[in-house]
Amino acid sequence: MANLNVKNNYKFIIVNVLFALFPLSFILGNLFINSNLVLFFIFVFYYYYKDLIKFKFNLFDKLITLFFVYTFFVLIVKFLETKFNAQSFNSLVLYKTFFYLRYYLLYISLRILLNQNLINFKYFFSSCAFFSIFVCIDIFFQYNFEKDIFGLKTPIASKLSGPFGDELIAGGFIQRFFLFSLFVPLVLKQKHLYKILIQLLLLSIFFLGIALSGNRMPLLLFLISILFFFVFSKELRKYLILIVLILSIAFSLLYYKNKTFNYNIGIAFVSVKNLIDVFYLKNITLEQSLAKKISPYTLEFYCFNYVWEKNIFLGGGVKSYQYSGGGGCNQHPHNYYFEILSDLGIFGFLIIATLFYFILFKTLKKYRFNFDNDSTNTIFPFFLVFFTEFFPIRTSGSFFSTGNAAFIFIILGLLVSLIDKPEKNDVSLDKKLRN
Repeated sequence: MANLNVKNNYKFIIVNVLFALFPLSFILGNLFINSNLVLFFIFVFYYYYKDLIKFKFNLFDKLITLFFVYTFFVLIVKFLETKFNAQSFNSLVLYKTFFYLRYYLLYISLRILLNQNLINFKYFFSSCAFFSIFVCIDIFFQYNFEKDIFGLKTPIASKLSGPFGDELIAGGFIQRFFLFSLFVPLVLKQKHLYKILIQLLLLSIFFLGIALSGNRMPLLLFLISILFFFVFSKELRKYLILIVLILSIAFSLLYYKNKTFNYNIGIAFVSVKNLIDVFYLKNITLEQSLAKKISPYTLEFYCFNYVWEKNIFLGGGVKSYQYSGGGGCNQHPHNYYFEILSDLGIFGFLIIATLFYFILFKTLKKYRFNFDNDSTNTIFPFFLVFFTEFFPIRTSGSFFSTGNAAFIFIILGLLVSLIDKPEKNDVSLDKKLRN
């Protein structure tokens, strides 16, 4: 861990405050995410440029660098294709490819800071806890008064958006950041039982917040995360039956007492059935899909295949999907893997798949599924968030959009740094949070 003089240094404080502000910027919107992101890597490069010069790339860094280089390669190839075929080149791909580079700078910034032990997890985890609870409270307020604390009404009756206005992503925000909140009780000077009770209380708040938001996939990923969280922790495993009982009772009460929750769960089963239709009815046309009134998200899985067949190997370029789809298709296929295949082709997908394979392989090899000892429990929340973020059947926003890309490369930067750290230098999360 950084020494006391470094921790009291204004440079250390500035970069950690900027990093801790990311959860807030996700609530405020893309303008604030981009502003926070740019300020963060400018300050990191300005203050720690000497560390950047000395920084040595590992296998993960090289794969991520290759991925960004590849996006420019695809851009050049597609540009030349249009010139040879006397076609107009879509400037959107050019614009998106160049500006997508900012996430690489974000990733490198985090790698530099973690390499020198210059990230104080207490700041970030406390921020995640505060804003996750805030979003839950805002959802509870909106549920009871039909408008949130700021007077914002939800755009549709079956879902609650909380502070996100017209964007129905409140459940997704909680699902992404709640895990980090569960580590905040570790810094409290309380008995172990009290810390467990606080974690159970937080879990109940987050579950209710996601459930009332109406976001079905975040609810599923939340439940998967909780199951893994308790199964892999020896300290919490003995409370697994209790938490399953609590969540089961809460789920049953919501299902039978809350018509909106009941409706959303029913829609989830219909979506699964429609998804099976799209995958197994091989000869189904786009018009037939529309006639069957398949839900928009499910329809995007069909549209993906339609777009991907045009550029199987190289793809169409960053964010090209949104102008390559046929009638009825949306701006992206609502699945990270499908979008990477359609925009960057098989070769781009293989780069990402290789990166993910080595992350999973090295993590499981190094820790052997034991995330409960002093040298490994730091990595667990980041590994679990990474796993749920790239859950294969997850419906999601665009892989290349501001909010998703920023979150993805924040997690990758932190996770790669923690995986790559020699075991002798690992420090327990409890000790890191107390420092």
